[in-house]
Amino acid sequence: MTDREMKKHQEEMLYENYFAQEMLSANKLEGYKQYLAVTNRKAKSGMNADEIEAVQKRAQESAMEYK
Repeated sequence: MTDREMKKHQEEMLYENYFAQEMLSANKLEGYKQYLAVTNRKAKSGMNADEIEAVQKRAQESAMEYK
């Protein structure tokens, strides 16, 4: 990954984090769920079912760590 690609990736991750914080702070839970559904479909593009399932399992296991 080039420096520019890494910077773009970091910027996207930071944006997503800030966006999530803003949506949750504004109590826009339904809107945020809609946003996640759309970005979820986009993120799956080019992945096979096994890859998607592995990511989903890791996310579920991570979520169990929180109250």
